[in-house]
Parts: sequence; C-alpha cells; structure tokens
Amino acid sequence: MVIYIVIAVIAYLIGSINFSVLISKKMAGFDVREKGSGNGGTTNVLRTVGKKAAILTLVADILKGVIAILIAFLVGKWGDADATKLVQIAAVGVVVRTHISSVFWI
Repeated sequence: MVIYIVIAVIAYLIGSINFSVLISKKMAGFDVREKGSGNGGTTNVLRTVGKKAAILTLVADILKGVIAILIAFLVGKWGDADATKLVQIAAVGVVVRTHISSVFWI
C-alpha cells in the first residue's frame, strides 16, 4: 500500500516541474507566464519565445510522463506491487499535477 502512495507522490513531483518556465527563463530571460496569454504551456512558449523553446518544452513535458510511468513500471516489475496499478497511479499523478497548481513556486 505504501508503494502506491510513494509512486503517486513521485509522479506528482515529476509532473510539477514546469519546463516552460525554466526554458523561457533560460532562453529568453523572462517567465513565460508574464507574457502572451499568461499560460505556462507550450503554445505560449511558441508565441513568446519561439519554435526551438516550444519544441524543447513539449519534449520535456512528454518525458515527464514517460519517466514517471517508467519508474512505476520498474518498481512494479522488481517489487511485490502490481505493475499495472502502479503505472495507472503514476499516469494519474502526472496528469493531476498538470491541472492543479504546482507544489514548486518557481
């Protein structure tokens, strides 16, 4: 039971990393949420920073889900927990984070 909670927390924390903000600050020197639509998403990065930053943001956001699911799968494969349930929990954890404010205040 504890492993399911740990995977949910890990997936949530991975999903909380806002790559659009990190990439826009690194490449353009500003927080993407302060420009354009005010959204921290890939489309706003495309509009305000450019294609290269938007592609990096999109790939990083996709990798967040892949990494969370891979961790859950490996833990389930090596441990006593059901890998399918762990993967489902990880997927929900990453998606829930996408639609709720982050625990990180970057």
